[in-house]
Amino acid sequence: AVVSTQSTGMERCGYRCAGCGMKIAISLIGTFRYCAYLGKYFCHSCHHEQSAFIPARILHKWDFRKQRVSNFAADLLGKMTGEPLYSVQDINSPLYKSVSDLKYVRSLRYQLYFLNEYLRACKNGKDLLGSVTIRGHIYNDPELFSLEDLCSVKDRSMMESLRPIVTSWLQHVDNCGLCRGKGFICELCARKEVIYPFQLTTVFQCQMCWTCFHQSCFSGTCPKCARIQSRRTLSQEVDPAPQEILSN
Repeated sequence: AVVSTQSTGMERCGYRCAGCGMKIAISLIGTFRYCAYLGKYFCHSCHHEQSAFIPARILHKWDFRKQRVSNFAADLLGKMTGEPLYSVQDINSPLYKSVSDLKYVRSLRYQLYFLNEYLRACKNGKDLLGSVTIRGHIYNDPELFSLEDLCSVKDRSMMESLRPIVTSWLQHVDNCGLCRGKGFICELCARKEVIYPFQLTTVFQCQMCWTCFHQSCFSGTCPKCARIQSRRTLSQEVDPAPQEILSN
């Protein structure tokens, strides 16, 4: 079956190396080497049997076993290992359900995403932001991962590095009057506690007006958006459009 697969693959590329284009006799196709990243066959000069993580295997199967790749693929993967190129949500969102560490890291990153907005607007929080050494996409775009990020989720090093940062930023907001003043009061209940969008398990934030409510209180309709729409409708009724005035 392997020989048959290799024969088919070599036939597709005209019995030529996918790297340098060297053509060989059909009887020698067994000497060519398969690149697990590009899915093509290469001669010995273009494939030194280097091993690398394959992004697709990680994103679809959470498989971190290294595979043999061509020289070109090894170089390419090495150069882009730190680039945040992969949106797990877009590529394979069920992976969050099957890999608990990935789901947990995502929640930490979303907490940092919301906390970052508070600290950026706080004169006392900017020094805290400046002391962080993690790369910007970690808290600016929680859905994007680099190959390096995915590996650090696997070995749990990202989890261990993000937890103390989240704790530190949470403590700042809790102890800072300026940050607390930018919190929300849930208008759907009688509780007067201040709530924040980074309380991911208990708070819902409207994606239209950004107002926050307790998840247990929210029924699916944002009262603030409803008021805005009501005022807009009333304004249109009181002040008709210019063309309507002319037509009358």
